Amino acid sequence: MMTQLLQQGLPPLAVSRARTLRKTNNALQAETKALWRSVRVSDFDTAYQRIQPRLNTLVVSRQKKIANLFFASEPMIMESFNSTVNLDTDYDFNLDSLAGTAGNGEPVDAVLSVAIIRGKQAVLRGESAVSAQRIIGDELARRVASILSDTARTASLVSAKSRSPYAHYVRVLTPPSCGRCAVLAGQFSGKIAFERHPNCDCTAAWSDDEGALAKHYAYAEDYLNSLNDDDLQHVLGSRANARAWKDGADLNQLVNAYRKKSDVRVAQELYNGQRVKITYNGTTRRSVAHYQMEEAGLVARNQRATMRLMPESIYQIAGDNQALALKLLRNYGWLY
Repeated sequence: MMTQLLQQGLPPLAVSRARTLRKTNNALQAETKALWRSVRVSDFDTAYQRIQPRLNTLVVSRQKKIANLFFASEPMIMESFNSTVNLDTDYDFNLDSLAGTAGNGEPVDAVLSVAIIRGKQAVLRGESAVSAQRIIGDELARRVASILSDTARTASLVSAKSRSPYAHYVRVLTPPSCGRCAVLAGQFSGKIAFERHPNCDCTAAWSDDEGALAKHYAYAEDYLNSLNDDDLQHVLGSRANARAWKDGADLNQLVNAYRKKSDVRVAQELYNGQRVKITYNGTTRRSVAHYQMEEAGLVARNQRATMRLMPESIYQIAGDNQALALKLLRNYGWLY
C-alpha cells in the first residue's frame, strides 16, 4: 500500500515516515498485548497496576521517537510542497512535553486505565473473565495506537506552524485504511485539526501552497481503485457495498451507513417475501436519500425517517437483473 502513496506523488520522506509510524504502532500494540497477557492475576486492577510502570515506559519511549521523527522531517516535506520554510523556528518547543500525554491532554495512564473499566463492563454483561481479559488487551492496544498517532500529528503541527504560520494541511491516508478515513482523504483542514475515530492513523501533509497540496493528497477513489476485491470488500463493509461502489454508488453514503453498529439491521418485516437488511441512516427529510425515495413513491411527502434498503438486499432482490439493481440503488439514494 505504501507503493500506492508513492504513485500519488507524495514525497519519499513522507512515505518513509508513514511506514515508520505504522511499523512502530504495530510493534507497540503487540508489546502491549503481550505485557497484559504476561500477568497471571485474576483481579483486573491489580494486574494493571503491575504492568503500568512498564507500559508507561514503552509508550513514552515510542512517543519520543515518533515526535522527534515527525518534527525533524516536517520542514523537508513542506519544501516538497512548495512551502516557504524558515530553517530557524519562530519559537522553541520542548518535544519531551508530548511524551506521557495523550492527544486530549490527559496523562497516558489515565487514558489507558479506561481499558480496565471496559473489562469490568464486559463481566457485568455476563461475559467470562477470559473474554474480559481479551477485551482489555484489545482496548489497551487500541489506545496506545491512538496516543502514538496523536503524538505524530501534534509534532507535525508544531513543526509546521513554527516555520510557516500560514501553513494548512490536508488529510493523507496511511494504508491500509478504513472506509471512514477514505472518504475524508485529501480534505483541507484549514486551521482546525481533523476529527479521528479509534485506530485512525491518517497523517497530515502541510504546506502554505494549497495548489501544491491539491496535486499530492490521496484521493479516496485512487485508494479504492488500488485495492483487490477482498480488500475493497473489507474497507466498504461488504461485498455488496463494493459492487455498489463499482456501479457508481456514492462512497459517503455507503460508509456512513456503518458509522454505528446499530445503524444497519435486519428488518422485522419482510420485503416482497424476503428478509432484508435496512438502515435509517441518511433518511432525514432533508437528505438526498429521502428526496429520491420520495420521488420513487417509497415514502410519503413530509414523512419522517423510513427504512432504506441496504445494497446487499437490493442485489438480492434484483438477482441477475442489473437494470433493476441500478434502479433500486437510485430509488434508495445510494446512486445519484
